[in-house]
Amino acid sequence: MTDPAESEPIPTEVPKPAIPRPYIPPPVIISPPPPPPHVDAEPSKPQANPSTHPVDADDEEESEVDTEGSAVSFNTRITAAVIDLAVALGIGIGLSLILPAFADRLAWLCGMAYLVTRDSLPFLNGQSVGKKAMKIKVVTTAGESLVENWSVALIRNGILLIPLFPLIELYLLLTREGMPEGGTRLGDEWAKTKVIHAT
Repeated sequence: MTDPAESEPIPTEVPKPAIPRPYIPPPVIISPPPPPPHVDAEPSKPQANPSTHPVDADDEEESEVDTEGSAVSFNTRITAAVIDLAVALGIGIGLSLILPAFADRLAWLCGMAYLVTRDSLPFLNGQSVGKKAMKIKVVTTAGESLVENWSVALIRNGILLIPLFPLIELYLLLTREGMPEGGTRLGDEWAKTKVIHAT
C-alpha cells in the first residue's frame, strides 16, 4: 500500500496575504489670495483746515510781496531807466513843439517832473513806463505801493537830477550786483524802497 501522504502533491507556492491599500484623499485646489488694494506711493498730504488756521489779510499781502521777490538784475533796472529817460525826452520834445517858443522850459520841466514822479503816478498804477515794460515795480521796504506817495518818490528820484549823481548810483548798482544789498542804490536807501518783480 501506498502512503496517502505521498500520493497528495505538496503545494509549492504559498498564497500572499492581501495588503489593504491606503486611502489617498483627492487633491484640494487652493485658489490664490486676492491682490492687495492699490496704495499710492506717496501718502496724501493732510489739507489745512481754514477754521483752525485763520489767515489775516495783512499776512496774505506780506506773502504776496515775498513771492514776488526783491532781487532785480542790474540789466533789467538799467533797461527800465533808459526807457523812462526816452519817455521824458519824448515829453519834453513833444511839448516844445506844441507850446509856444517862450514855453520851452516848461516843456522840459514836464519831462523832468515825469522822471521824478514816475513811480507814484496814479494813472500808471505805481509803475513807470520802463518798469511796466520790464515787469518790475518800486515798493517800500514794508511792501506798500508808491501810488500818490509823492514824498518818497521825490527822495528816491529827485537825487538823480543832481549833476554826476546818476553816475554814482550807476556805480553802486553795478558793484552791488550779487551782494546782499544788491539792487539798492542810495535813493532806495534814503527813501526806504526796493525794486521787485511785478506779477
